[in-house]
Amino acid sequence: MRIHHHFSAAGYEVFPVTISVRNVQGIDITLCAGPFEHYFLVVKDPRGHIRAVLTWKTRIRDYHIREAFNAGSNNTLPGEIVDGEWTFTVVKPGFISGEIEYEVHLCASVQDDPQPNAIAVLDKSWDEIINPHAGWYCGDLHAHSAWSDGRVSLQQIHRRARELGLDFMALTDHSIITTHFPADAPILIPATELTFDNDVHYNVFGVRQFIDYSRYFAGAKSKNEALTTLHRDIAATGALIAINHPFAAGISLAHDFDLRAIHLLEVINAPHLADQPIDNEKAIRFFDFLWQRGHRLTAVGGSDAHKENGAGIYPLGQPLTKIYCKALSIAGLLSGLKNGHTLVDNGANCRLTLRQSSEEIVPGSEVRGSVEFEAHSEVPALVWRLLHNGECIMERAGREFTACVNLEPGNYFRLEGRLDNQTVFFASPVYCQLPAPEEYRFSVLRDHFLAADSSSNHCLSSCSKLKIQ
Repeated sequence: MRIHHHFSAAGYEVFPVTISVRNVQGIDITLCAGPFEHYFLVVKDPRGHIRAVLTWKTRIRDYHIREAFNAGSNNTLPGEIVDGEWTFTVVKPGFISGEIEYEVHLCASVQDDPQPNAIAVLDKSWDEIINPHAGWYCGDLHAHSAWSDGRVSLQQIHRRARELGLDFMALTDHSIITTHFPADAPILIPATELTFDNDVHYNVFGVRQFIDYSRYFAGAKSKNEALTTLHRDIAATGALIAINHPFAAGISLAHDFDLRAIHLLEVINAPHLADQPIDNEKAIRFFDFLWQRGHRLTAVGGSDAHKENGAGIYPLGQPLTKIYCKALSIAGLLSGLKNGHTLVDNGANCRLTLRQSSEEIVPGSEVRGSVEFEAHSEVPALVWRLLHNGECIMERAGREFTACVNLEPGNYFRLEGRLDNQTVFFASPVYCQLPAPEEYRFSVLRDHFLAADSSSNHCLSSCSKLKIQ
């Protein structure tokens, strides 16, 4: 059965179709035609269970829903092919025009080649401990495969992650969730990058099930209403939401939503790109702007890798996000992210130790009193910058950095390292009793930041003076 839809000029549309299924062993879906853009197909069985969420922004066209996990495709879930009315809903979340077609084939019998050694990503126990030791664990929180708009297979990503010795990674294909991944990989945090347009992109870490986009766009009065409800519901499940590459070329930041559902901000994105289309320094200034107003977002980074570079290397881990965990597990990583225990490192190989009264603490800690900073880098020419409430108070060059600060209520300190006028190391702040935010609307905060930032001098040649112990 071939299904056709016409996209109008409307900002978002939903197209449900019902197909009667009787006595079949599988369902095959082919995305036949349509613009290479971010819109989705949500497939539900008669029990209301979502069995597939697919995107048209992929070069993969054929998908298989099966009873057995190893016989089904990535982006689908296994289970009984229930007799009854199945719904196939196309969700267009942005201004996209044109004609689309997809084909649904009901298979009376199937002869599938099982996928070898694949793990069921959404079935993995979050409490399974891979390493019982407390410490810093390294990974990449932003990467793409050919299942959305990337150019590499899951096997290539798996191989590269093992070559790098990553402890974890998040595969954040656009608006879809990876369900099948090669076994014996680093911990894979179930994740997706919510991508409805080029206004704002959001990574979601710790998803437990498919997202029914049709539910949010079918009756919404506006896209911003759909976003706010979607963010709220995702946050209520315990998943963590990041604002990605806020100042990348082409990103308008035109969304409006409640910032209470947002947990993370991507401060270093894709620094490996030769043409540098992403203003990470502006993202860092936005991070400080939000912290100065009581929004304690966790700093994260991600390679946003889509394809191999000119040397034939998939740039996974550029940069790394390092998360402090009491033990290495999915639950431990998510807890570290939620609590701000993060470092972002783009090839500087930095170590940071924070001490208070001879006891070690970690970034993201809320403390009062004297805190010692001690950092080391393998990059000899690194320029260290210590910031107090977003303002640089100390700058030193070299491999080593030490300082002692006094944390009092309403203040935060953080450390960064720079090389060739780019931030290559970023530690989430330590802080003391920051006031609660007065404003949560993203559009208001965005406008205030852009107005202030446009009138500021961003010269980094000098630091203000503050008494440091």
